[in-house]
Amino acid sequence: MTDDKKRHIAMMALPYLAVLIGLYLFRSAWISILLYHLGIMLFLLSGRPKAVWQRLFDGWSHGPGLAAALLCAGCGPIIALLWGRVAIAPQELTSALAGFGLSGADWWLFAAYYVIPHPILEELFWRGPDFTRSRGLILADAAFGGYHLLVLLQFLHLFWACVSVVVLILVAWLWRRIAARYQGLAIPIISHAAAALSTMAAVYFLSRN
Repeated sequence: MTDDKKRHIAMMALPYLAVLIGLYLFRSAWISILLYHLGIMLFLLSGRPKAVWQRLFDGWSHGPGLAAALLCAGCGPIIALLWGRVAIAPQELTSALAGFGLSGADWWLFAAYYVIPHPILEELFWRGPDFTRSRGLILADAAFGGYHLLVLLQFLHLFWACVSVVVLILVAWLWRRIAARYQGLAIPIISHAAAALSTMAAVYFLSRN
């Protein structure tokens, strides 16, 4: 096995380990996301950091960018509309979040962190030079979608969690192809942030109703 393949396997395993340790062992969303982001930073700095960071603000195009952002922003309303059907305990979201350390000021800090730094780091990691070469679906797309299953199973019925993962795999492929097509991460980052903001807004709405 080549060094590149070993690196890719380790990169794809990172979020699974972070979620298992953070959410399942320590029951802490903060530990999970910070472990994940620490690992991302270590991988980015150990690879080709200049090539990665140069792509951060490149590749914006108004039409595709706005279309992608609007499409991704639709996830929040969909979550809000379907929550009563897809959630394991629809009326207990607030207590479930509190069980992972997300209540009061911690919730607001986490939401801001999830909307701003998180999309940037994830796009640099998953749509960076390590994984942009293939036109078709690749294992990294499945790994990106798949790690969300560990999170979603805390809130959603298995079937709907799996449906969500399939959607995320396709979105991962789309973001990767957009990054390759427009030679930059601006569109994936902005649309990812739109999805994150929309999701946090839906979670806030559902936890207060």
